[in-house]
Amino acid sequence: MSVSDKVKKILAEKKWSENDLDVSWVQLSKLLVIKNQLIVIIKGNTIDEPVWAKVENLKEMNGELILYYDGEFETVLTKDEYDEYKEYISEDEWEAIFSVDSLKKLSEMNMIDDKGFYLQMHANMSKTENNGDMLKYEEVYKELMMK
Repeated sequence: MSVSDKVKKILAEKKWSENDLDVSWVQLSKLLVIKNQLIVIIKGNTIDEPVWAKVENLKEMNGELILYYDGEFETVLTKDEYDEYKEYISEDEWEAIFSVDSLKKLSEMNMIDDKGFYLQMHANMSKTENNGDMLKYEEVYKELMMK
């Protein structure tokens, strides 16, 4: 399965990906295409408000998809912005990501995909081995639209 096929599958399933980053730190992220831009909404159990950021690069490594996002320019979301995202996120999901127990609520709603993707800040890209297989967002988006 190509990277663009994996991205299409993730977008079609409309679920959140869970990354366990540390013993007590869990990060949830949802991949969306908004205005022809691939973005991720990120919610961690150590941050109060969710944020969104642009996906800069993508990579497949050992069959897993890794998305690199722009960690410098992430934007904090506020609860009253729902109208801007209602086409992409249900109202129940929106309420869940602004709650203290987001992971529990999204799990109960069956909105967590255990085979989703890994998320890394773009600044950490050089720490990932085999950088030669990196794909720019624009390349994958072009392939997505052609299929």
